[in-house]
Amino acid sequence: MELSEFILQHENDDTAALVLARSRWPEVDAALAAECIKARRKLRDKVPEWYADPRIVCPSALSAEQCSGTATARFKAGVAAAAAGPHARIADLTGGIGVDAWQFSSLAEEVLHNEMQPVLHEYAARNFALLGCGNIRCSSLEITPENIASVLASFSPTLVFMDPARRSEGRKVFRLQDCTPDVLTLKDAVLARCPLLLKLSPMADISLVCKELGNVRQVWAVQSGSECKELLVLLEPGFEGEYTVTAANAWARGEEGTFSFCPSEERAAALQTAGASVMSGLRGRLLFEPGPALMKAAPFRLLCSRFGLRSLGSDCHYYVADSSARGLDPLGKWFRIEEAAEFGKKSLRDFASRYPDASLTARALPLSSEELRKSMRLRDGGSTHIFALGTAAGRLLIAASRYSPDLR
Repeated sequence: MELSEFILQHENDDTAALVLARSRWPEVDAALAAECIKARRKLRDKVPEWYADPRIVCPSALSAEQCSGTATARFKAGVAAAAAGPHARIADLTGGIGVDAWQFSSLAEEVLHNEMQPVLHEYAARNFALLGCGNIRCSSLEITPENIASVLASFSPTLVFMDPARRSEGRKVFRLQDCTPDVLTLKDAVLARCPLLLKLSPMADISLVCKELGNVRQVWAVQSGSECKELLVLLEPGFEGEYTVTAANAWARGEEGTFSFCPSEERAAALQTAGASVMSGLRGRLLFEPGPALMKAAPFRLLCSRFGLRSLGSDCHYYVADSSARGLDPLGKWFRIEEAAEFGKKSLRDFASRYPDASLTARALPLSSEELRKSMRLRDGGSTHIFALGTAAGRLLIAASRYSPDLR
């Protein structure tokens, strides 16, 4: 029986039970099959195109968990192709199962997919052939300071991409020098030839990373769904100017879902607050909740100066406005404020009585969202969202409903 056939037949089975019963299928590596089944489950929503093709096999559940989803890989390919220039030749030196290289191949003239683990390399090459990616060249070389120059010389890239592994001895790591390979020891050899694009953890500190790396032209905080999935950092040979930070929604089209700025612009901007009389003017206004990419990029003052928003406070990062700003629509959520009150025992009782089926967010308060939700005995499922916020004007309780700018 073919491995792919076995995986399809048993993809809903208990993988541990499959391994224990491996004697029933002597012709199949049951441990490998179980790992492939777990990986396939992870790819179902992340890379549905691969999941839909039963011939595609991924031999590592961890690699499937850590790989890019289709949307973020497509966004990354656009960034890489633009930086690589005409006749783009992109060398992915930490290829993994190949989702990024697959997307690179749709825009580049040729792609090098290098994966240091032989098993992943073998299956990636097989999958590329099944996907019809004839412009991907595969290799399985360990990338070191000693051999990186020869690896690059053999391919002549116009851009190098690396996604260093963020695990060491089973634990997650975030410092650049703790990742594998250590990009700090490799970057000079790359920049002697072409730009370098890095995918880093969304937990990384943007200013610290840029200071450590040097030559940073641009940083992207990329969100997909409700999470900031990754940081992309572009280094260019000889670049010494100020870098640009871009918050981006991978699902948006073109520039529509991006917000770009320089750190100096944010430092120079003034935070426009809603003022002490905020309570009297909230009903009927709009509330803006920045999405994960904006929260990571942190242009909190510029949101006021560029879009006319008013901040409710530097700690809670919520904003009020009279109308929505279309440039922000893909990068956050808008709500219509129905009611606002000072945070206290009476208002908590009143809100719990009027909005028993409401979701809740607590920000800049000593209570967590879950603790406050349980205290108010709220049931999820209604159309109202309650915000309990520590603001510049004091603690507020706000009831609001989702507002869609498309329905204006």
